[in-house]
Amino acid sequence: MHEAYQATQLLKLPLNIESVCSAGDQLFVGTKEGHLLMYGVVVRPGQEPEVQLLRSNKYFSKKPILQLAVVPEYSILVALKEGVVSVHDIDMAVTNFPLISSVERSKGCTLFSLSVLRTSSLTGEVAVAVRMCVVLKRRMQFYYWKNRKFWELQGDLSLGDIPKSVAWGGETLCLGTRGEYSLYSVGKGEQEGIQDLFPTGRNQEPKVTLLQDNRFALDKDDQTTFISPSGQLNPKAVQWSEVAQAMVHDQPYLISVLSKSVEIRTDEPRILIQTLELPKPKLASCSGQGRVYIASNNLVWCLTMVPVSEQVPQLLRDKQFELAVTVANICDESLTDKSKRIQHIQTLMAFDLFCNHKFKESMEVFFQLDICPSHVIGLYTGLLPAEFQDKLVYPDSLPVLQGREMENGLLALIAYLTQMRHKLNNASAPSTLTPQPLVEGIIVIKSKRQALQIIDTTLLKCYLQTNDALVAPLLRLKDNYCHLEEAERFLKKSQKFTELVIFYNTRKLHRKALELLSQHSSKPDSPLSGHSRTVTYLQNLEADHIELILEFSLWVILASPEDGLTIFTEDMDTVENLPRGRVLEWLLRNSRQLVIPYLEHLILVWGETNQLFHNSLILQYKDVILEANHTDTVTQRKLRALLHQDPPHYTAEQVLSKFPFDCLFEERAVLLGRGGRHREALIVYIHILGDLEMAMEYCSREKASGRPVYQHLVELLVLPPDQSQLP
Repeated sequence: MHEAYQATQLLKLPLNIESVCSAGDQLFVGTKEGHLLMYGVVVRPGQEPEVQLLRSNKYFSKKPILQLAVVPEYSILVALKEGVVSVHDIDMAVTNFPLISSVERSKGCTLFSLSVLRTSSLTGEVAVAVRMCVVLKRRMQFYYWKNRKFWELQGDLSLGDIPKSVAWGGETLCLGTRGEYSLYSVGKGEQEGIQDLFPTGRNQEPKVTLLQDNRFALDKDDQTTFISPSGQLNPKAVQWSEVAQAMVHDQPYLISVLSKSVEIRTDEPRILIQTLELPKPKLASCSGQGRVYIASNNLVWCLTMVPVSEQVPQLLRDKQFELAVTVANICDESLTDKSKRIQHIQTLMAFDLFCNHKFKESMEVFFQLDICPSHVIGLYTGLLPAEFQDKLVYPDSLPVLQGREMENGLLALIAYLTQMRHKLNNASAPSTLTPQPLVEGIIVIKSKRQALQIIDTTLLKCYLQTNDALVAPLLRLKDNYCHLEEAERFLKKSQKFTELVIFYNTRKLHRKALELLSQHSSKPDSPLSGHSRTVTYLQNLEADHIELILEFSLWVILASPEDGLTIFTEDMDTVENLPRGRVLEWLLRNSRQLVIPYLEHLILVWGETNQLFHNSLILQYKDVILEANHTDTVTQRKLRALLHQDPPHYTAEQVLSKFPFDCLFEERAVLLGRGGRHREALIVYIHILGDLEMAMEYCSREKASGRPVYQHLVELLVLPPDQSQLP
C-alpha cells in the first residue's frame, strides 16, 4: 500500500446532502431539503484546497434533489427533482440557477444518465454532443441536447423490469435491474438491442459505473466486474472489503465508498492501494484528473492525488512497476520528461522480472525499450569478457543462476539476441545506434558492427551451453560477426573442432582451417580424423587459392594417392576451374604417378583440347611403355588410340622429336603422317614394319582426306630408299 490521495474536509453543512456533481473547479451539492449549493474549489500543489461558496438557492426544489449532472461546455446543470428532469443555467453572469427547460415527458422518472461525447476537429475545436436517457418505471426515454433544449432521440424502450442503475458510454447503455445486468445498443429495438449479462447480487441494489476508459463497472455483492461496450467480460473482478455504496474512476484508481471508509484500488494489477477512514461516506464525484469529492450526510471531503513524483518512488519500492507506469502516464510533465520517467520504470520492471526468473517477459521488455544488448547480456555471468563486465552497473545484485534456471535464462536470452540480430541486420538499421542504458550513465555500444559482434559471440556461447546443434548453422552465416579470438577460445575449450573449421571457412581463414584439419588427421578420436575432410575442404576452394590447395594436397596424396587425385578431378565447378597447367606442373614435380590419371581425366572426361595436355599424355604413355620394355600392351593401345584421334589435339612435330628411333615404329609412322611427312611415314610402314597392307590403308585414309600419297607408295615400291633415307 502507498499514499495515493490526501483527504481534506471541505464542508460541514447544516443540511442533509442528497446528491453531488462536479466539473473542474466547480462543485454542486443538492440537499434533501431542496437547497442547491455551488462552490468554487481551488487546489494548489502542496497546499490545502480553498473552497468558496459561489451561489446558492434554497428554493431550488420543494423536494430532495435526487440527482445532478453538469456539462461545463454548455454551462448547464441537469437535475432530477420533484420527479422531473430540468436543465438550469450555471453561467456566472446569472444567479439562482435559472431554469432553461424541463423535460415534461420525464415526469415520474426515478433516474437519468448523460452521455457527453467530446470530439476534436482538425483545427483543434472541440464539439460536444449531449444525450440523455431517462428511466420511468419499465420504460426508458432518449433525448439529445440542441438549442438549449432536450429533444427526443428515438422512441421509448420498454423493459421487463425497472432499471435501478444506468450508465451511457458511446453507443451502449448498461443498465441494472433487481434481477440482472444488461447492455442495450442505442438505436436498436428491444429484441435485437438488448443483451443480458449476468444476475445482480443478493439483496443488493445494482450499481453501474461508467469508467474513464469507456468500460462499465458492475457491482455484485462485494465485487466489481468489468465489461466493454461490446459486451466482452473481464473474468477478473476487484474485491472490496464490503459492498460498495458508490464508486468513481480516477485513472488509474478505482475509488469506492464503503460504510465507514473509502477504499482505493486498481484493476490492473488488482491490489489495494489505500484506505481512508471517513465517517459514514455515501456519495462520490470525480471532478477531473486527481480530484475526487466524497460526501456523507452533511460533510464533504476533497481527495487530491499525491503528486506523481512522490507516488512513483513509493511504487518502485513496492515493486509495483506496471502501476508506476500507469501513474507516470497521467502526470503533467513534458513529453520528454514523461518518456524518460516511464523508460526508467520499465527498465527497473524488466530487471525485477529477470531477478524473479521471469526471463522471457524480462527480455521482451528489454527489447521494447531498446536497452543496449551488452547490458542485457551482462545479466548473465561469464558471457562477456571480464574487463567489459566490470564496467557494468545494475540496480541491484544479480541472481546466481544454476541448473534448470540457467538453461531457461539462456533460452530466453537466445530468443532476445536472435530478435535483436534480425533488427540490426535490417537494411534500414543505421550504422550508428542510439540504445538506452540499463542504468543511467553507463556506457552503451553505438557501433552497429560492434553490437552485432557482441550479439553473435554471445549467441555462440549460449548455443554451446544449451543446444550445440545450432552452433554450425550460426557459424555458416556469411554475415556472422563472432569475435575471432573469443570464438576460437570457446570452440577449442568445448572441443568443437568441426565447427571451428566451419568458422575459419566462413571467415576465409583457409590456412588456419587446413592446418587444423592436418593436425587432427592423425588423431583417431578426433571428429576431423583422416583425410576426407581435407579433401572436401580443398575441393571447395576457388582457383585463386591454388597455391594453398597444392600445398595442403601433398600430405593427402602421400597418404592416399587415389583420394588425393580427386582434389583435382572431382566433378565440381570449383575443381574444374582450377588452373590445369599449374596442377600438371605440380604433379610432375611431386607425384608423377598421378600425372597420367589426371591427364586422362582432363581429356577423356572433361574433353580438354589444349595441345599441352595431349602432348604431355602422349609422352607419358611413351615413357611408361619404354620403362616396361614394351610389355605394357594396355598403355600401348591407349597411346595409339590417342594418336589416331580425329581431329588431333597434339603437335606432332613437338612430340615426334622426343620419340625414340629404334622402337615404337607404328606410333612414329602415325606422328610422321600427322606432321605431313607422308613419304617418311610410308617408308616406316613398307621398309621398317614390312606391312604393305598398313601402307595401303594409310594411303586410302589420306586420299579420302584429299592428299595424293599413292605416288609416294608407287615410287617406294619401284625404287626402295637406301639406308640413309630411313626416318
